[in-house]
Amino acid sequence: MLHNHVMKGAVRWILSAAGLAVTLGTAGGAAAQTATGASGWVNPLENRYLTGGTLDICDEGAFFVGGVPKVTNFAASAVTEGVPQQIIIGQAYVQFQIPKKRRQWPLVMVHGSTHTGAALDATPDGREGWFAHAVGNHLATFVMDQPGRGRSGFDESVIHEARVTGNLSLIPTIGRITDNGSWVSWFGHLLPAGSTLLNGTMIRHGDPGDPDPAEDPANPSQAHGNYPPAFPIPPVPNSIDPRIEARVGAIGPAPNQANDTYLALNYYKQLVPNGEATLPGSTCGTCTPTTIGPADTWSPRALAELVEGLGGAIVSPHSQSTSQVFQMVRILKEHGNLDLVKGIIIPEGGGTILAAAGLTGSDFDHIPFLLVNGDYRPLATRQVNRAAAAAMNASPTRTVGPALVLDIEDPRFGGRFNGNTHMNMLGTTNLALFDFFLDWASKNIENPFVPDGCREKEGKKSEKEGHK
Repeated sequence: MLHNHVMKGAVRWILSAAGLAVTLGTAGGAAAQTATGASGWVNPLENRYLTGGTLDICDEGAFFVGGVPKVTNFAASAVTEGVPQQIIIGQAYVQFQIPKKRRQWPLVMVHGSTHTGAALDATPDGREGWFAHAVGNHLATFVMDQPGRGRSGFDESVIHEARVTGNLSLIPTIGRITDNGSWVSWFGHLLPAGSTLLNGTMIRHGDPGDPDPAEDPANPSQAHGNYPPAFPIPPVPNSIDPRIEARVGAIGPAPNQANDTYLALNYYKQLVPNGEATLPGSTCGTCTPTTIGPADTWSPRALAELVEGLGGAIVSPHSQSTSQVFQMVRILKEHGNLDLVKGIIIPEGGGTILAAAGLTGSDFDHIPFLLVNGDYRPLATRQVNRAAAAAMNASPTRTVGPALVLDIEDPRFGGRFNGNTHMNMLGTTNLALFDFFLDWASKNIENPFVPDGCREKEGKKSEKEGHK
């Protein structure tokens, strides 16, 4: 069984390595803070990110799963057509750490839209992330960059071909969440309504003038109480880049100066284009609709291969990757390997429509399932999530505990997660929330310790010695 890792001490304010406080602007109510580097990042040589003891690691590394070969004349140039060359597309980069003392079933975590696996590494203000926290809790942990994103790479040949041939319809729309887009989605508002970052003013949730209504405890929604987001936003120390706040080297028109501080969050540097749009989609005869987009085509295949290769895993998607994990469940079902999904834990999920992945509630009969809606989550999304859990629980053949969809506003949390945003793994309550997941898992997922889990197999050991 999984167990909570007792964290000692409170989160520390991180001071400048040189002891020099960098005073930042106070736009939108921001206060002075400290930073270690000129661009606001926290130097781990001077300020420790981990809040607990040292990690006792048995093994760590990275590898790729999935992918297919593609032969194209447009791999290397956007000016002229070349000779046929092969590239690999649709592969996924996976990094891992395995603790010396580990439990049987590993944890696989997948980021959401416009992000990479970096979202699980550490917080933007230099604190422990979920990757390290999971390993510190004796879980072999695997973090995947979605195909088309981050270190997994995308398919540039599609764009080259469009330019060389003049067929601009080949160029996909490559979506992304912008800095101010993430602000109005998760952290606050741009007022007045209809304004832009050039002429409007950014405020946090809970600030004076917040247009959101008060929360209805009986029906939690995007409404909320009078408190700020639990996220690295000023006045939280080390939450912004002073150079970006000062608009050093800025390109394009100048925003309303009142927004300079809130447009300088260190978090924004994690946001990347959704390069999976350069990959082809697919079809699924049992899905509704039957046309599957690139994101729900390649990530599920990679995840299924990873889970099969590991011999079973607990899978934790976030946001966009929730539908990808549902598609993974379908693929594993088709392979006769549904039993390899040892549990699903979703911090802020979307895309939980079972029919879209060709699934029914009974497909989750043996899968412990938890989804937590954060603060500010739209009511419509919560209702879809609740419907998915209801379908799972309606199955007369369910053998594990009830599928659970919780709201951060639930009285059981006693308000300690108020302000928990969509990007909860990066927030100021990130470890406390992960500890809740661990506690739930300890009661719902059988996961014993592995005897001699760090011992190398004799055949592999002999093979390494032969290369010396």
